[in-house]
Amino acid sequence: MAFIKPSSAVRNASKNTAFSLSALALAVLASTSVFAQQEEEDEKLEHIEVNPMQSYRSTATKSSLRPIESPVSISVIDQDLLQLRQADSVNKALRYVSGVTTESRPTITIFDQFTIRGFTTYQTFYDGLPLLTNNSWNLYPQVDAFATESLEILKGPASSLYGLVPPGGMVNQVAKYPKDEDETLVRAALGSDSLFELGLDTAGALTDNARYRLVMLGRKRDGFQDTTETERYTIAPSVTVDISSETELTLSGYYQDDPEMIPSTPLPGQGTLYSDQFGKLDASTYAGDENWNSFSREVLMLGYKLNHQITDSWSILQKFRYTDSEALQRNSYHSVLDAENNLYRSAYLTDEETDGITVDTQIAGQIVTGDVVHNLLFGVDYQDSDSTVAYRDTLGTNTPPLNLVNIDNDLFDVSALPLDFYQEDHDIDVEQLGFYVQNEMQFNNITVLLNGRYDNFESTDVAANVYDGFEYGSTTEIDQSEFSGRVATMYTFDSGWRVYANYSESFEPVTGIDSVTGEAFEPTTADQIEVGTKFQSSDGATTFTGAYFVLTKQNVVVNTPDFLQRTQTGEVESKGVELELNTNITNALSLQANATFLDMEVTENELDPAEVGNTPVWVAEESASLWANYLFEDNLDGLMIGAGVRYVGETQADKYNTDEVPSYTLIDAVITYDMPEYDLRFTGSISNLTDKEYVGSCFDTNNCWFGAQRRFEVGIEKRF
Repeated sequence: MAFIKPSSAVRNASKNTAFSLSALALAVLASTSVFAQQEEEDEKLEHIEVNPMQSYRSTATKSSLRPIESPVSISVIDQDLLQLRQADSVNKALRYVSGVTTESRPTITIFDQFTIRGFTTYQTFYDGLPLLTNNSWNLYPQVDAFATESLEILKGPASSLYGLVPPGGMVNQVAKYPKDEDETLVRAALGSDSLFELGLDTAGALTDNARYRLVMLGRKRDGFQDTTETERYTIAPSVTVDISSETELTLSGYYQDDPEMIPSTPLPGQGTLYSDQFGKLDASTYAGDENWNSFSREVLMLGYKLNHQITDSWSILQKFRYTDSEALQRNSYHSVLDAENNLYRSAYLTDEETDGITVDTQIAGQIVTGDVVHNLLFGVDYQDSDSTVAYRDTLGTNTPPLNLVNIDNDLFDVSALPLDFYQEDHDIDVEQLGFYVQNEMQFNNITVLLNGRYDNFESTDVAANVYDGFEYGSTTEIDQSEFSGRVATMYTFDSGWRVYANYSESFEPVTGIDSVTGEAFEPTTADQIEVGTKFQSSDGATTFTGAYFVLTKQNVVVNTPDFLQRTQTGEVESKGVELELNTNITNALSLQANATFLDMEVTENELDPAEVGNTPVWVAEESASLWANYLFEDNLDGLMIGAGVRYVGETQADKYNTDEVPSYTLIDAVITYDMPEYDLRFTGSISNLTDKEYVGSCFDTNNCWFGAQRRFEVGIEKRF
């Protein structure tokens, strides 16, 4: 059979990621991040002491150990910052976090894509449970930032608590849950690209032993690229009931309808990365067709969280979520650009559905032996999902090309596209079961963390294919098990400084057969050694974190350039330094700064030695940001202005490092005005203030994406 379906390069190039909405109201980033992050953590912990049913647990440890006291690297972005940034996506919220390269493809919106410590991920966690996906196609649920209480970014391998996780780390979106106090927020926003947004967040008591929360959002906006647009409707109700003084139950729902989203449609390097005979393309250029290119998605999640205090020292927490999601993508990709500037395209679609469950049960308790306090955690989590995927592709047959000199996005006759030329249908079953244990020991000024986890992952993918009338099929199975561990320690000085070190591991299942050995692939694994320091002043006005790490991913599947041979002997190493500072210089002036210095390279690849020593794509080895806020007093009391600058260093144009995507520096600004006597806040924000045109990234020199153009928005918030 001579036919080979679209290469992984093309398929990856047409995968999609989140977009950059209106400008960051990256305001209060410094002042609020010092106080809002730390004070919110303190409030949560105090609430845990008062009410043992409170189920907040840190992403880093699944315990109440505060991030500043955890012997790992973790960053927290609270709801105040998310609102002030006007962040509607994880991608956008991560712009000012060290160790993260985000918005490589900011002009698209169908999922979040970012790298942590150089390793790419498309998946996030929601309230400690993974958002269900088969990790193979394009259906990745997203939870809007407006329905998120905070983001917690854990850097480094996390499989010892969470199982299947990319080695760079993970992002957990902490859910909004009911409150005892009656509180309602209504907000509206208008902005560039025809933005219109309305949001409602209301919470309060239902009865003496029950409380509720309801989050609703509607948003419409044109995309950065010509003829594209986004539209979203979200509703997230939840109710918490105190069944007894020892037992608390929270029931929650989340429904999101995204009728219009922007799929990932790349442009060639000619006209983006390089000047062609027609010069450079405009940043709004779209290689898709308005009659065809689109993406719609619906996600329904229903779950519960059950907290029970067994004794004064022992408790049990169970989280459960059912997910039913579907997505229809109609997109295009290109092959070559000819001498007449015709870009030859193929049209394809993916019609996907996924339903399944995730459940995590944790038993936590405390034992004291002498001067040592042991905070013990025993857990088991399970996920089971079924997915169907229908893929159709014209493979260029009767698909109109796009002339880049005379761009016309109205060329496709959808009824005439031969989408049955190549067909691919999949039934995918995924099942994962993990057991984990943790001992968090504290004595004097020392914290020691020991934990380990055993996972079994099974997957079956039954495929039926048709190529130009010829039918064939295949069945791919994975049955892999892996143990992951972590050991970490921290010493806290009376001055507020802390030093820590850790060793951690991760794994990811791999499908396929080794063409060299004839054996089924084993999981890809990774391990990391990290040392760091943390500081918090006695008044909480200044925090600083610094980390140095060496992270190595082994058993990487590598192939020959023609993809005819595959073996599992590759290795990638990432090492670097991350720095974050938050400080209040005065009562009115605050500052936040971070910097990342990363050295990442392919260290082993016996089937394609030309890759050895190269840096993977998507990865910026240097990045930095600085944000300052000023809060006025006296006659201008209630007014705050903020401005920030973010630098993203060069990334590679392809895996062979034949060229580089230039670095870029962007400026963002925000202004807010509070009228507490009316419980009103007015906001204004702008991102990419200078409207800099730049290339966000390239997967290779034939598939590139422009960066986000300037955007602004103004909003009003009313509290009741």
